[in-house]
Amino acid sequence: MIKQNKIRQLLLSVVLLLPVLSFAQVTFKATAPRVVAVGEQFRLSYSVNAKGSNFSQPDFGKFNVLSGPNVSSSSSVQIINGNMTQSVSYTYNYIMMATAEGKFTIPPASVNVKSKTYKSNAVTIEVVKGSATASASARSQTSSSGGGQTHVDKSNAGKDVFVAVNVNKKSLYQGESLVADIKVYTRKDLAGFDDIKFPPFTGFWSQDIEAPTQIQLHRENVNGVIYNVGLFKKVLLFPQRSGNITIDPFKITLITQERVRSSSPFDDFFGGSYRRVPVKTASKPINIKVKPLPADKPKDFNGAVGRFKMSATIDKNKVKANEAINLKIRITGTGNLKLIKPLNVDFPPDIDVYDPKTSLNTKVTTSGITGSITFTYLFIPRYAGTYRIAPITFSYFDTSTKTYKTITTREFEITVEKGSGDEEMTSGVVQGLSKEEVKFIGKDIRFLKTNFQLKKKELPLFNSKLFYLVYIVSLVLFVLILIIRRSQIKKNANQAKLKNRKANKVSRKRLKKAVGFMKQSNDEKFYDEILKAIWGYLSDKLLIPVSELSKDNVAEILEKHNVDKENITELMQLLDACEFARFAPASVSGGMEEIYKKAGKLISVLDQKIKVI
Repeated sequence: MIKQNKIRQLLLSVVLLLPVLSFAQVTFKATAPRVVAVGEQFRLSYSVNAKGSNFSQPDFGKFNVLSGPNVSSSSSVQIINGNMTQSVSYTYNYIMMATAEGKFTIPPASVNVKSKTYKSNAVTIEVVKGSATASASARSQTSSSGGGQTHVDKSNAGKDVFVAVNVNKKSLYQGESLVADIKVYTRKDLAGFDDIKFPPFTGFWSQDIEAPTQIQLHRENVNGVIYNVGLFKKVLLFPQRSGNITIDPFKITLITQERVRSSSPFDDFFGGSYRRVPVKTASKPINIKVKPLPADKPKDFNGAVGRFKMSATIDKNKVKANEAINLKIRITGTGNLKLIKPLNVDFPPDIDVYDPKTSLNTKVTTSGITGSITFTYLFIPRYAGTYRIAPITFSYFDTSTKTYKTITTREFEITVEKGSGDEEMTSGVVQGLSKEEVKFIGKDIRFLKTNFQLKKKELPLFNSKLFYLVYIVSLVLFVLILIIRRSQIKKNANQAKLKNRKANKVSRKRLKKAVGFMKQSNDEKFYDEILKAIWGYLSDKLLIPVSELSKDNVAEILEKHNVDKENITELMQLLDACEFARFAPASVSGGMEEIYKKAGKLISVLDQKIKVI
C-alpha cells in the first residue's frame, strides 16, 4: 500500500511538471571550426534541445558534403528534491571538405519543433591553403564561429609552439581601457605547463576578466598556418599615465609530447611510446601608445573616462533641526568606474556634512567595467529655515565621441522646522550670537546639575555567595570540557587509523566510478574522477588533508616513506596527464583505458610501500 502511494505521488508530480517542461526554451545552434585547410575534412553540427522534424539543410557553397546528415539523439530525466527536469536533444552531423581558399559563410539551417520553425545561427569558416601544418589533434577541435583579437603577433608563425599577448588596441587615451589576451599556440600535443610568469602590467591598472576555468582549445589561422589555440588569461587594462608603456613578456615552459620512433613493428601496433619535451618560450613585449586627454578639461573633471549617466536623490525634503538626511548620487555606465572619486557637492554653510560612503556594483567585461558607483552623503541641518543644494555636476571624457561631456542633476530644496532640546535652549538663552558661535555652546563648558540624588554604593561581587557559585560552576564546566576534548582526540585517532586502512578500498570505488564515465565517453568527468581517486588515496594513506597536498610536497613526503623515485616520477606524470587531459583529451597517449590501468597499478604499488600506522 505504501509503495502504491509513492508511485501515485511520482506520477502526479510528472503530470504536473509536464506543462512546465513543454515550455522550455528551444535553442538551435550550429558549430564548426573557425579555420580549416583546403582538402581537409571537418565536422559541421546542428544541435536542437528538443525533438525536431523536417530538418532543412542550407546551401553549403564552396564546401563538399562527404557524409550526413547523421542524426543522433539523447535524453535525460533528473529528480532532485522532488523536482523533475527533463532534457532532450537532437544533433545533425555532417562531414565536410573545403574546396577553395577564402572566408565563407554557411547560411542558417531550419528545423520544426511542435509546428514551429526555428533557424540556427550562420557559420563563418576561414579556408586557408592546404598543407600538412594542421595536426591530428587540431582537426578534432571544433568551436562556434566568432572573431578574434585585432592585434595578433604573427611573427612566430611557422613555429610548432609559441605564446603571445594579443591586445585589441595599441593606441588609446589615458584612462581608456584595452583588453589583453594571453594565449598559447601549438601544432604539437601538449602534456602540461610549468614555470608560468604572467606580465606585471607595470603602468596599468588591471582587472581580470572572467574566463573558463579550463583552457578550451580552438583553431586559428596565423599567416596561413593553422594552430590549436588556448586562452590562459584575459585582462582589462587601464593606462595610468600618457606616453609609451610596454607590456612585458609572458613566460612559460610548455611540456610537449612527442612520439618516439621504434624499429619494432609491435611498438607501432600497440601505440608506440612517447617522450615529454619541455619547451621554454616567451611572448614578445608590446608597446602601447597612450595619448594624454585633451587640454580643455572642465573644472570638475576628476579622471572619469567612458560613457556614463548620473542621478541624484534625497530621502527627505522636510525635517526638523538636527535630523539626518541622505543624499545619494549614482553614476552608471561603462568605463573606469572604480577610479571615480566622490563628487563635490555645494552644501549650505549651516549644515554638518560627513564623509561620503562609496558603494560599487560592477562587472568586468571586454567593453570595460560596467555597472554603477554610488556616493551617499549624510548631512544634518542644525537650524530652522529653507536650504537649497545647488545642482551637482559630473564631467567625464566620452570614449565614443572623444570629447568631454558634463551632466547635471536638479536642484534640491529642504525645509527645516524648529527642533527641540539643545537648539531651543541655545536660541532662547544666548541672543546676539551668530549661528556658528551657538554651535559650540555646551561643548566646551558644561552647566552645573543641581537636582540629583546620591545612591548607596553596592557591595562588591568578591567574597559573596554569587562569586563562589560562579567559581564552582566554572570549575565543573572546565573539567567536563577537558573530558569531552580527550574523548574527541581519541575518536579522531581511531578515524584516522580507519581511513588509513581503507584508503585502497575507497580509491578502488572511485576508479570504478571512472570506468562508468569511460564507457559514456565522458572525458572530462573520467579524468576528474581519476584525479580524485589519486589525491583521495594519498590523503587517507598519509593522514594529510587534501587541501594541504600538492605535487611538490607529495614528492618529498613519499621519499620519506622510502617510495622509489621511479614510482614518484610516474605519479607526477600521471597527475600532469590527467590535469591537462581535462581540456585537451586528444593529446593524452593511450587514451582513457591506459590512464585507468596506470592509476590502478600505481595505487597498488604505493599501498605496499607506504606504512604510516
